[in-house]
Amino acid sequence: MEKNYTTLRGRLDKLRSRGMAIPKDKEKERGVIKRYNYYNLVNAYKDPFLVDRNNYPAHADPNEDYYLSGTTPSHLEALYIFDEKLRKIFLERILKIEERLKDVIVQSFYEHHTDNGKKLKLVNLLHRESEYLRRNYYDLTDVKTYVVNEKSGHKYTVIGTYPRRNNTMRRDPKSYIINKDEIFHSLIAILYRQIGQQRKKNKSISSYLDKHTYLPMWILSNIMTFGNVSKHFEILTLDVQLLVLDKLKLNGGSLSNELKVLNASRVIHILGLFRNSCAHNERFYCSNVHTPIDDEFMGYLNKFPQALQINRLKGGTNYLNSRQFEKIERHRHSIYSLMFCISLFLNQTELTKFKNEIKRELQSLNSTIPAASYQKVEKLMGLDFDWYAHLIK
Repeated sequence: MEKNYTTLRGRLDKLRSRGMAIPKDKEKERGVIKRYNYYNLVNAYKDPFLVDRNNYPAHADPNEDYYLSGTTPSHLEALYIFDEKLRKIFLERILKIEERLKDVIVQSFYEHHTDNGKKLKLVNLLHRESEYLRRNYYDLTDVKTYVVNEKSGHKYTVIGTYPRRNNTMRRDPKSYIINKDEIFHSLIAILYRQIGQQRKKNKSISSYLDKHTYLPMWILSNIMTFGNVSKHFEILTLDVQLLVLDKLKLNGGSLSNELKVLNASRVIHILGLFRNSCAHNERFYCSNVHTPIDDEFMGYLNKFPQALQINRLKGGTNYLNSRQFEKIERHRHSIYSLMFCISLFLNQTELTKFKNEIKRELQSLNSTIPAASYQKVEKLMGLDFDWYAHLIK
């Protein structure tokens, strides 16, 4: 349906007709609607404050939203401000991870390919983008992966060979092919385009290029987006990838080296997506994580309250309780999984600070909006369990 412009009075009347409490003698509540873009506030943050359509009062239009009794514009504003603060908490950590990741990839690349400076010929060449961006420094073999979901709720990935369907599986394995040659060509085109753009607008880059005629990887990495860093990591040779994992302490657990790298690549991809989301001020608190992480990667499964039951049923033919399965799937796809990804790069003190900042904002929101709406927010965030105690090193 086409949307036409509505005056402030029209917007207020519409919200009142849908059950929102906006007293005509309360300038504060009317001021909230006046102060914000209607779409950015109401449409983006209304969900936790809406009545379930099956419980609408008789007079409510079944084709329109209807608000829980007592909902005011200030409640939506509180959620809007909460989301804004949450983005800053996450973005601060993701930017630090991005910087660390770029540095570690460059270190690992040069350490491996020059054998820590022993291969003098390469030492004298490998700082030029015409050399370090050549395809022979990368593994461009396609990787076929299959994500297996067990009846137990256990999730894992098989690389290469299609896992034959058996009685332990909930459904047929999902396949995904990583076309590394395509990633390489796309990345090289992007990087040379970025070098050209930076030459025009970044004086330090243009001065360096004019003086030396090349751009070392450690300078190029500074102008790479997180998405490009993610692609770069994905096509590095296994030896370099494993060096990166060693330096980042992402090499724990019993998974094969290939699966450790694959899952680290997924984590980096998730962080890159949310870095953009935070930077562009998109609605954040109820974001979904669609990239799977294997349960055995860095203790991921143990960060969920269903871990004990899943581990007991793992590899068998019995289903996890449907209510528990629904919960862990919701938690896996929520920003709780993003919190897990960030936690991998933090020490104990940093993780505690990160959790405390999130907890403080949740407590503030809880004291500001109705209990029923707050519970919906927790659920949408995948934090409707004792997440603080489960997200540990």
